[in-house]
Amino acid sequence: MNEVHKVFKVLKGRKVLLTFGFINFITFNCFAQHKQFDTIEYRVVEQANANIANGAKINSNPAIADTVKPSRKVDYNTIGTQFSTSYIPESLRPVQLKGEPLENQEHAYVAAGGGNNNAAYIEGFYNSIRSRDWDYGVHVNHFSSAYIIQNNENPAFSHNDVNLYGTSYMTDHTLTANLDYDEHVVHDYGYAPANIPGITFNNSNDASIRTRYNLFDAGLQYVSHYKDSNKIHHDIKVSYYNYSSLSNLPSQISSTFTNGDTIPYTYKLINAQQDRTIENNVDINAHLFSYIEKQRIDVKALVQYYNEANQLGSNHAWNLGINPYFSGEGRTWDAHLGLKAYLDAVNGGTNIFPDLKVDYHIANNAAIAYAGMDGDKQYNSYKSLSTTNPFIQDTVNNQYTRTMYHLFIGLTGSITNNVTYDVNASESQTKNMALFVTDTLEELRNRFTVVYDNVKTTNIHADISYQMKESIRFILGGDYYNYTPTNQVAVWYHPTLKINLLGEYAVTPQLTLKTEIFVVNSQYAPLDVDGVIATKKLPGYPDLNLGAEYKYSKLIGVFLHLNNLANAAYQQWDNYPTERFNVLVGVKITF
Repeated sequence: MNEVHKVFKVLKGRKVLLTFGFINFITFNCFAQHKQFDTIEYRVVEQANANIANGAKINSNPAIADTVKPSRKVDYNTIGTQFSTSYIPESLRPVQLKGEPLENQEHAYVAAGGGNNNAAYIEGFYNSIRSRDWDYGVHVNHFSSAYIIQNNENPAFSHNDVNLYGTSYMTDHTLTANLDYDEHVVHDYGYAPANIPGITFNNSNDASIRTRYNLFDAGLQYVSHYKDSNKIHHDIKVSYYNYSSLSNLPSQISSTFTNGDTIPYTYKLINAQQDRTIENNVDINAHLFSYIEKQRIDVKALVQYYNEANQLGSNHAWNLGINPYFSGEGRTWDAHLGLKAYLDAVNGGTNIFPDLKVDYHIANNAAIAYAGMDGDKQYNSYKSLSTTNPFIQDTVNNQYTRTMYHLFIGLTGSITNNVTYDVNASESQTKNMALFVTDTLEELRNRFTVVYDNVKTTNIHADISYQMKESIRFILGGDYYNYTPTNQVAVWYHPTLKINLLGEYAVTPQLTLKTEIFVVNSQYAPLDVDGVIATKKLPGYPDLNLGAEYKYSKLIGVFLHLNNLANAAYQQWDNYPTERFNVLVGVKITF
């Protein structure tokens, strides 16, 4: 660094000497002017033109662009020759994944409890745990109650069920089998001794008004799971049941005459006669579908056979049906077009109904508007009628009910990810609708028979559901009906308004609350007044039910059910008041 400073100092000194010498040189060479300059003349020929040429400026004024664009026709010709390429991907080495341990599953579950009115409940399940090849299970259930209703006979009832099932998983098919036994015991308590003058009752033997229903049921289902859409996919079900009822009829054993006007009876309820009705049924259902040139074609077929034997004799019925339909879809719509045809193989006659439905998707499936028209045919078997009304006679008239047309239109969709809804309206014309009426030929008038009538029905339905993960779920629904019968005074035992609310709320992982609320408006029952049918109004009712379940641990829990909180003795069937407020409490064990 010192050497560099020295060099700069020398250069600086030389610069000063050079500057001083140059100034002296100029000074000594300067002298005064001794000679005169020559005169230069300029002649002006014309006046100068000082104009400045105009510059080219950009016009920035706004202008409206022409919306009509000139069309340009351009033809592109492609060569229909494919350049052969080949690609061989590199082989990938398999990656080993460490799976999470599977959650332990338990085989069995048992629940047992009791409540007021001598209520008893026990239910159990035993199932196989996870398997790729098969699944099986057993279910047993018992529920009974012996509640007492003032001025009425014994209304006790019981339900006993045993259900077996098994499923085999194959490569392209699933085979499922089931075997069931159900027993349902009721008492025909729908009469009041005080309302039948001149008759004295001895209810020491309740078996005289007891009816026992037994059902043996077996079935097979064979379902395909083809990945190839060109194959014929199928779902075939074959089922059989034997359904029977055993009823004990009371008999009059003595009578005396008083003043020649009245006949007071001593009416003892004894096992004077047993009525047995047996019904057998074979049901074959098949659903086949395949694709023909990307068009899906479905065909449903059924074969139903019924045979019933009772004290009046026996009868049988064959119902054959076929339902072909096409399915199509577009970007915003899909349609279902087909028909249903039924053949009565015993009495003859064919019924053909439309099977049409069109869906229109709105706002990327946020809502779906739908409309359609269909019809149907169903056989009123003894099993179906007695399941609806267990206090029915065992010698009813069995006929087909035909829905000649069913027109419907509606809107369904989702408001948010948690809220869905469905609103629809429909009109139908039903031929031979089954209606229950009191059998006035029986002295106690505590059982029902069936009459048939043609009924036009208008229905408005709405429901909304909300679900937030697994913690909160509820659905609120309602139906309004307007009935127009042809021959009967009213459509018996059909209320015109039904509202229901089902909800479940998981307060904590251990505590869950449930609610079931049903509200029904008034309905009408037939009343025989000196041979003339009048109407008897049965008041509407609310049926409020609450439940709670607490899991003390993963294996043990307790439950509480509070039923009919309004304590209403409402009547679904005339002279059959239901059980008032009742409690059921119990424990659940998993092992």
